[in-house]
Amino acid sequence: MNPQAVATKGKIIVLEGTDKAGKTTQSRLLAEAIRISGKVCVVIDFPDYTTPIGQEIRAFLDGRRNYPPETKHLLFSANRWEKKKEIQSMVENGTTVIMNRYWQSNLIYGAANGINTGWILTLDKGLPKEDLVIVILVNPSVTTRRAETLDTFESDGRFAARAYKYYVKFAKQFKWKVIDGSKSKEQVHQEILKVLSKELKV
Repeated sequence: MNPQAVATKGKIIVLEGTDKAGKTTQSRLLAEAIRISGKVCVVIDFPDYTTPIGQEIRAFLDGRRNYPPETKHLLFSANRWEKKKEIQSMVENGTTVIMNRYWQSNLIYGAANGINTGWILTLDKGLPKEDLVIVILVNPSVTTRRAETLDTFESDGRFAARAYKYYVKFAKQFKWKVIDGSKSKEQVHQEILKVLSKELKV
């Protein structure tokens, strides 16, 4: 076994973006490309509905529970904390972890909900730090056309427009890389690979 390979830490790559922007599809395409290059790669979707907290999130997104906005965002954050050790372990072992949404979503949707962004940022402080954030942006009008089913967060057009605005704002502030998600699936994938190659030399 190559000792250098063992010493190499994995990377955390976050794919963010507006609802129905193609994050799940692009996460899978990216993972496949990274595996073809010979690296171990996994995709983690947030929210993770398989955990106890994830099931509670699914319940309020489906309209079966009603919580104040702050409680919802606490649960979104707690869902990530449930996975902290697992994520750390994978990165330590050299695995590339692709996050389909991460703490950035809590910030964006919290801001769109009118919640203090300083408070939101404290919720995820101490989680494994990402190496790269790529935001796939699609105009909310396209989102509605692409959607077959919408959860309670997605079905409010004005809310979606606010989320879009905050993605643009915070992408500039935090220097996230932005990609136009209205292009074809393959074009978006190629742009993600270009960003990855430039930023992480992957």
